[in-house]
Amino acid sequence: MTKQNDTPILQKIKKTHDRIAISAGVIMGIMLSSYFFTFGMLIDRDATGALWFQSITSVLFIFGLIFLKRLALFLTKLLLGFKSDYRSALAGMKVSDLDKIQM
Repeated sequence: MTKQNDTPILQKIKKTHDRIAISAGVIMGIMLSSYFFTFGMLIDRDATGALWFQSITSVLFIFGLIFLKRLALFLTKLLLGFKSDYRSALAGMKVSDLDKIQM
Protein backbone atom coordinates (compact mmCIF):
# COMPACT_ATOMS: atom_id res chain seq x y z
CA MET A 1 0.00 0.00 0.00
CA THR A 2 1.14 3.56 -0.54
CA LYS A 3 2.78 5.56 2.17
CA GLN A 4 0.91 8.71 1.19
CA ASN A 5 -2.50 9.53 2.54
CA ASP A 6 -4.46 9.13 -0.71
CA THR A 7 -7.87 8.66 0.86
CA PRO A 8 -10.00 9.47 -2.22
CA ILE A 9 -8.02 7.01 -4.34
CA LEU A 10 -8.16 4.30 -1.67
CA GLN A 11 -11.87 4.86 -1.14
CA LYS A 12 -12.48 4.55 -4.90
CA ILE A 13 -10.47 1.31 -4.93
CA LYS A 14 -12.45 -0.07 -1.99
CA LYS A 15 -15.78 0.95 -3.51
CA THR A 16 -14.88 -0.67 -6.83
CA HIS A 17 -13.69 -3.81 -5.07
CA ASP A 18 -16.92 -4.05 -3.05
CA ARG A 19 -19.09 -3.59 -6.14
CA ILE A 20 -17.19 -6.23 -8.08
CA ALA A 21 -17.35 -8.67 -5.14
CA ILE A 22 -21.11 -8.21 -4.73
CA SER A 23 -21.81 -8.47 -8.45
CA ALA A 24 -19.66 -11.56 -8.92
CA GLY A 25 -21.12 -13.23 -5.83
CA VAL A 26 -24.70 -12.61 -6.93
CA ILE A 27 -24.04 -13.80 -10.48
CA MET A 28 -22.31 -16.98 -9.29
CA GLY A 29 -25.07 -17.66 -6.76
CA ILE A 30 -27.82 -17.26 -9.35
CA MET A 31 -25.96 -19.49 -11.79
CA LEU A 32 -25.50 -22.20 -9.15
CA SER A 33 -29.20 -21.98 -8.27
CA SER A 34 -30.24 -22.33 -11.90
CA TYR A 35 -27.80 -25.23 -12.33
CA PHE A 36 -29.43 -26.97 -9.35
CA PHE A 37 -32.82 -26.90 -11.03
CA THR A 38 -31.56 -27.94 -14.47
CA PHE A 39 -29.32 -30.89 -13.51
CA GLY A 40 -32.28 -33.29 -13.50
CA MET A 41 -33.53 -32.05 -16.85
CA LEU A 42 -30.10 -32.57 -18.42
CA ILE A 43 -29.85 -36.08 -16.99
CA ASP A 44 -33.30 -36.95 -18.38
CA ARG A 45 -32.42 -35.62 -21.83
CA ASP A 46 -29.08 -37.44 -21.81
CA ALA A 47 -27.26 -34.18 -22.61
CA THR A 48 -23.84 -35.24 -21.41
CA GLY A 49 -21.98 -32.29 -22.93
CA ALA A 50 -24.12 -29.73 -21.13
CA LEU A 51 -24.03 -31.79 -17.95
CA TRP A 52 -20.23 -31.86 -18.02
CA PHE A 53 -20.15 -28.12 -18.67
CA GLN A 54 -22.44 -27.43 -15.71
CA SER A 55 -20.51 -29.78 -13.45
CA ILE A 56 -17.15 -28.21 -14.23
CA THR A 57 -18.41 -24.63 -13.99
CA SER A 58 -20.21 -25.45 -10.72
CA VAL A 59 -16.91 -26.47 -9.17
CA LEU A 60 -15.27 -23.32 -10.55
CA PHE A 61 -18.08 -21.14 -9.16
CA ILE A 62 -17.72 -22.74 -5.73
CA PHE A 63 -13.99 -22.01 -5.74
CA GLY A 64 -14.82 -18.51 -6.97
CA LEU A 65 -17.15 -17.98 -4.03
CA ILE A 66 -14.55 -19.31 -1.59
CA PHE A 67 -11.90 -16.92 -2.93
CA LEU A 68 -14.31 -14.11 -3.78
CA LYS A 69 -12.33 -11.26 -2.21
CA ARG A 70 -9.13 -12.28 -3.97
CA LEU A 71 -10.97 -12.64 -7.27
CA ALA A 72 -12.55 -9.21 -6.83
CA LEU A 73 -9.16 -7.66 -6.02
CA PHE A 74 -7.69 -9.21 -9.18
CA LEU A 75 -10.55 -7.79 -11.26
CA THR A 76 -10.17 -4.40 -9.54
CA LYS A 77 -6.48 -4.36 -10.42
CA LEU A 78 -7.39 -5.17 -14.02
CA LEU A 79 -10.03 -2.47 -14.15
CA LEU A 80 -8.21 0.36 -12.37
CA GLY A 81 -4.62 -0.66 -13.12
CA PHE A 82 -4.52 1.28 -16.38
CA LYS A 83 -4.80 4.62 -14.58
CA SER A 84 -1.49 5.90 -13.25
CA ASP A 85 -2.98 7.31 -10.04
CA TYR A 86 -4.44 3.95 -9.07
CA ARG A 87 -1.54 1.84 -10.34
CA SER A 88 0.81 3.00 -7.59
CA ALA A 89 -1.84 2.48 -4.91
CA LEU A 90 -2.72 -1.00 -6.20
CA ALA A 91 0.91 -2.14 -6.39
CA GLY A 92 1.41 -4.76 -3.70
CA MET A 93 -2.08 -4.31 -2.25
CA LYS A 94 -3.56 -7.33 -0.50
CA VAL A 95 -7.10 -8.17 0.57
CA SER A 96 -6.16 -7.48 4.19
CA ASP A 97 -5.14 -3.94 3.18
CA LEU A 98 -8.62 -3.31 1.78
CA ASP A 99 -10.22 -4.35 5.06
CA LYS A 100 -8.29 -1.60 6.86
CA ILE A 101 -9.64 1.20 4.65
CA GLN A 102 -12.41 3.16 6.31
CA MET A 103 -15.25 4.44 4.15
